[in-house]
This record gives sequence, C-alpha cells and structure tokens, in this order.
Amino acid sequence: MASRYAQEGGQSLQQGQPAEAVKAFQKGLSIDPKDVDCLMGLVRTHLSTGAAKDAESAVTRLLQVQPDNTEAQAHLAMLKAQAGDPVALVTLKALAAAPTAGYFERFNLGTLLAERGDLEGAKAAFEAAQVVAPHSVYPHFELGRIAMLRKDSAAAAVHFQQAAALAPQEALPHLMLSRAHAANGAVGAAIAASTRALEHAQGRTRVAVLQDLFRLYLQASSKDAARRTILELRELDPSQVRYVHLHGLACMLAGELEEAKALFAEALQRAPNQWDIRHSLAQAHEALGERAEARKLLEEIVAVVPQEPGPTNDLVRLLMGDQDHARARVLLERVLEANPQDALTHLNLARATQPFDRAEATRHARQAQSLGADAAVKDQAAQLLTELSG
Repeated sequence: MASRYAQEGGQSLQQGQPAEAVKAFQKGLSIDPKDVDCLMGLVRTHLSTGAAKDAESAVTRLLQVQPDNTEAQAHLAMLKAQAGDPVALVTLKALAAAPTAGYFERFNLGTLLAERGDLEGAKAAFEAAQVVAPHSVYPHFELGRIAMLRKDSAAAAVHFQQAAALAPQEALPHLMLSRAHAANGAVGAAIAASTRALEHAQGRTRVAVLQDLFRLYLQASSKDAARRTILELRELDPSQVRYVHLHGLACMLAGELEEAKALFAEALQRAPNQWDIRHSLAQAHEALGERAEARKLLEEIVAVVPQEPGPTNDLVRLLMGDQDHARARVLLERVLEANPQDALTHLNLARATQPFDRAEATRHARQAQSLGADAAVKDQAAQLLTELSG
C-alpha cells in the first residue's frame, strides 16, 4: 500500500502539484512510517518548494531508518550549510567527491557553491552531475544560468537549448533560452523561444514571458504583436501603472501619438513621481510638435534627475533649436561627470561646443564615434567631424 502512495506522490511532484504529493507521501507513511520511498519523496517535495525546516525534519526521519543513504546525507548537509553550519560544506564536498557519488550529492554541491558565488566550483559540480544523469534537465539549466552570470551568452544558449529539448513542456528553459538569444542580439530567435515558453507558462512565469516578449517586439518594431502583448498584461493586472506606460510606448511605435499621449498622461496621473513616464509624455508632445509642453516637462525631469542622459539630451535638443548652446553645455557636462561613456551626450556636447571651441567639439565628436554602439550616433559623429575639419 505504501509503495502505491509513493508512486502517486512522485507523479504529483512531476506534474507540479507539491501539495498533492505531500498528501500522498504522508498517507503512505501513516501505513508504514519507515517507508524509505515516501520519506525520500517528502524530502524532495519540501526541497522543491523551499520548505527547509520540513525538508530537514523529513530527511532526519529518513536517516534514522537508513543511516547510510548518501542522497539523504547530501540533502541534510546542504540544508545545514544553508543554515550556516561551516562543517556541512566540508561534508557535502566529501560526499560529492566519492567515486560512488550520485546525482544529488553532486547537484546539491553545485547549488550550494552557486549560492555562495563560487561559479567555477558550481560549474564543475553540475558538470559532474551531468555525468551520472545525462538526461536530467536541471544541470543544463544551472550551467546555463552560470554562463549568463559570466556574460557568456553563447554558452548559455547552448545549455538552455539542451534543457528546453529535455523538458519541452516546461516554460522556464524556453524563457531563459530566449534571454540568452536576446543577449546575443538574436531578436528573432529570442521571440521564437519566448513564444514557445508562453505556450506552457502560468502565473508569474507567464507574466515574465509576456514582459520579455513585449520588449522583444518593440526591438523588432512588431507593433501589432507589441500591442497584443501589452493588452494581455493589462488584463492580467489592471492596476499596474507600468503596463499603462508600456501600452503608450506600443502606441508610439505604431505612430498613434495622440493615444500614446493620453496613456502617458493617465500613467503620470497615477504615478506623478516617476520621471520615466514624464519623459515619455514629453517625447509624445515633441513628436506632435508641441515643443512648449515638451520643454516644460523635460525641465521638470532634469531638475529632479540632472544626471540622467535621456531627459537631458532631449532637453538639450530643444535648447539648441532655440540657440541656447551655453545652457546646453552646462547640462551636458553635468551628465558626463556621471556617465563619461555615454556616446550621445558626447555627440550633443560636441554640437553645443561647436560655435565656441572647435577643438573641444572635435574631441567630443571623436569620443562619440568611438563609444557609440548605436550606428546612427556613430554616423552623426562622423558627419560632424567632417564639418569640423572643413
């Protein structure tokens, strides 16, 4: 009877129903308190939900029944190490280093080392776990996360691709694969992976996928898809001001400026202290030719966040249009103190300096050209340098 409950609990855990799994394991243990399979199932379930105290209680019971169970020893060592026991890490390393070490001894060591920032040690432990469990999705997933932390998005994409292939019905591997592709600049592949993630995502994961998709659609200038995505997000959480703001950005992308302006105004009314919303509203006013309204809003933002490049550069563009180069220089120099690598600020400072000091303007134009990741900024800097050398 108890083994049947162990099987039922295992199936519930695989189906993402931890509460049902706990019930099944506890039923089995009520029949046979020494059922090792039910005890181990209970340990794994509590670990999967982050219930450390319950997991430690269950693993202690298991070790009373079967003291030489190395998986149970590894779980207990990890729990104790996470609670601050310095000896437990030594114990876990010894368990993982044994020639007969199994998957959990190695995987738990990787988890603990990753939590402590030892990415090299964690990588070695997860790779060792792969050796004994080549078809497990988790080592690939964790190796992908480590690669992302190490800014190796190409390696991360490989690991997340393998994780997604091993667990095609799981949303997270597809979501992380999408993020790795995005970090590599492969926007189309990132959208495809996020779309697959969305097919299986629920709850908070679905929200995360939709948020990523929205940003990707904006990058790809897919206005209809961006609108569709933000409308779903707003439906999921109507009270979220950020989604109203993002809806406005989608309308801006689609060229629906009046609608965008109305949405930004609504968002600003609900969150008057968020300068980024005010900035978007200013951009909508400027796009509609309403320069006075745009300048007023930008002046308000720059007074609050004087070192933010975006609002200052937008204000400077209006100031130079009004031939107020001297004030533009003051504002831009203040931004560069905090953001010395900002290419657009160097470019605008070159323009603002051009009427007064051609040598200084040339210096800033060259920096804009060398720093600019944006092709438009580099092209404009090159054009300005040609003018200055003439």
